[in-house]
Amino acid sequence: MTRPRWLNRTLSLFLMALVLCFTILFFTQHWLHKAMIAEKEEQAMANLRLVDASMDAAFDQVQKLSQLLLMDLSIARFIYQDALPSGSMEIQTIIDAISLLPISTSINSLVPEIYVYSDRSGYILSSRNAFLDPERMYPTLFAFEGLNYRQFKNTYLTSQFQSRFFPLTEALIQGRPRTVVPYAQTFPLTNPSANAGKILFLIDGTFLSQLLASQERIDGFSTFIIDRKGEVIASAGNLDVPIDPTFADGQHRVSIEGSEYILSIASSTVTDLRFFTFLSTDEVLAMLDPLWLVASLVALVVFLLFALVSFLALHRSNRRWNELLGLAGKTLPYEEAVGYISSIVEKDRARTREAGFTPFITDTFFRRLIHGRMSDPSEIRIMLDHIREDIDPDPPSVYQMLNVSILDARELSSSKQYKDVDFTRIVASRQARAVFGPNHYIYMDLAFTIWILVWHTQGRHLDDRIDLFWREFSSAVPTTTALSVSSQRIGPEHIFALAGECSEIRHSFGSGKSGGTMLRYQELRVDPRPYSFGRNEERLLIQGILKGDHQALNELLEEIERVNIIERNLSPQEHGNLLKVLYASAITVSRLLNLPLYRNPFKSFEEAKNFFLAQARQVKRTRQDADELLVRNIEHYIAEMYSDPTLNLSHMADHFGLKESYLYHFMLTRMGSSFAQYVESYRLDRSLSLFRNQELTIAQIARSSGYANPQTFRRAFSKRFGLLPSDHQKLVLTTKG
Repeated sequence: MTRPRWLNRTLSLFLMALVLCFTILFFTQHWLHKAMIAEKEEQAMANLRLVDASMDAAFDQVQKLSQLLLMDLSIARFIYQDALPSGSMEIQTIIDAISLLPISTSINSLVPEIYVYSDRSGYILSSRNAFLDPERMYPTLFAFEGLNYRQFKNTYLTSQFQSRFFPLTEALIQGRPRTVVPYAQTFPLTNPSANAGKILFLIDGTFLSQLLASQERIDGFSTFIIDRKGEVIASAGNLDVPIDPTFADGQHRVSIEGSEYILSIASSTVTDLRFFTFLSTDEVLAMLDPLWLVASLVALVVFLLFALVSFLALHRSNRRWNELLGLAGKTLPYEEAVGYISSIVEKDRARTREAGFTPFITDTFFRRLIHGRMSDPSEIRIMLDHIREDIDPDPPSVYQMLNVSILDARELSSSKQYKDVDFTRIVASRQARAVFGPNHYIYMDLAFTIWILVWHTQGRHLDDRIDLFWREFSSAVPTTTALSVSSQRIGPEHIFALAGECSEIRHSFGSGKSGGTMLRYQELRVDPRPYSFGRNEERLLIQGILKGDHQALNELLEEIERVNIIERNLSPQEHGNLLKVLYASAITVSRLLNLPLYRNPFKSFEEAKNFFLAQARQVKRTRQDADELLVRNIEHYIAEMYSDPTLNLSHMADHFGLKESYLYHFMLTRMGSSFAQYVESYRLDRSLSLFRNQELTIAQIARSSGYANPQTFRRAFSKRFGLLPSDHQKLVLTTKG
């Protein structure tokens, strides 16, 4: 029997198409090889420019901050200051210096921390702490991965260099490990060899490591950042590739251990760093391995097999369709057959409802919803169109899911007391019918858990009905039960999350909740966001304590409590992190006030609040006592020295061992006048008593009152009393005569 012509022609066309396909695939592969190599070379240089620009941007901001800090007098005083004895008033130098650091870190998101080191005192300042005994406080409050304190100090703080980057490392910052790139600048700028101190900037390395890792993960590049000495600052990818810093910038083809690599190099004139990327040409070619041709052929064969299977399935479906119509006893066109089948289904559902049962489609809908088999709103909407007689989605209603957990179900089933479980189900069903009417659906799953979906047009009505249901139900059942109540959702297409919310609540019952408990989802919900307590809040906290401003501090703590405790339900981890940060602030306060360290971490926010308020009250009392004593000493000193024309604020500041600026501000705020105003007023008041002595001249009275120049005395006296000293003397003598 000969093969039909149409079959021979079909096979010929099939073979021609197959040969053409292979030819196109071969030349396409060759072209793609060259195009892929060129694309990867261009991509490598683009990636290097991206890394270079990122480092330049970070370094530019760090350089500006470094210049500002190194030229600031407060920083200079701190670096040149010796170690302070306990209770020294020179602690103000540290306070002035540390006040600059929170501002510097807050305006630069790429610098999470700054350390200022003084070689003379050995002290270290950070944006949040003053480490007066850094070796003892390391590594509790700050630490660098793999280094003890002496190694950290020798590496970053005491080595001789003007400025340099250090390799990417992990550091403990504010109680949290952070990936950073350290950059150190030696003080002073004019004489770095003196090595009087260091400013160490910790540049956020997360963005850099993620950038390098993404290039390795997505593009296959091995990337290195090195300094001019060849030390690797950061890297990602194949770390066994040797780095040769003698290569010039640009792109090179290099052979390493028999494999060819595309080497791309770029240098930065800003940071003085160099950037290398390696990409194996074998990896590029592997992306277009000829095996993909075989895969294409397999895909074609699979497609043909799938077409054959589909044809057979279509043929079989047509035969079964005819058999179905045969069972119906009719032979109908397709459209009429579909209508006939629909009428059969509707009649079955109607008979089920008349018998007091739930139709199969409605029961299936709720079971799939409860067990998480439906999460697509479009699928929910389609099924709702089939069960409108059981639940009408119009008008929109508020939906809630109730989950009754029988906590002792396992004990009851092991003792074969199934009647108690069944009785609980019956009570739940009858009580739900009495409270919610037709607007509910109840179902018990295989774990003896009762699910009740309820709906109403008013959410407040549902809350009241649920409370009533629980009161009546819990008092009538013999089992130990707990009720989980989901949140309210408007519209049935949004109810797929309700069962999951009930499951979350149910897990909490299994971790210690007692029977007879009703818990709503909003009472359980945990805020996933981190705690809210930043550098600005800590700065205000420490300022309030050091100023003894109890009212402002209490308002700040109440605001922190409102944001983190009252309005938000933090996760246990974030709540613990908040207490850790507050404890670090307590250590800073203790250091600044020369108090014993608060040894035990806070166990609650209330404990932290009481600690800070107590310190503010103590500072206020101490400051008031100290202020009153200083006021009396100033008054006594001026009373003793007012007649000395050389008396000035600088001499008085030296006498008391205080800063001139501090004494000026103190008199202005505590005594209501500046030093010059107070001394002049005191001298003029004292001069009035000298006018009663007839033998004294105006010049003698001026000198006795502390004025070296009589003209200065005349001007001050006239300005104060409205008449010349000579006129006042005449008036006094006339009155006396």
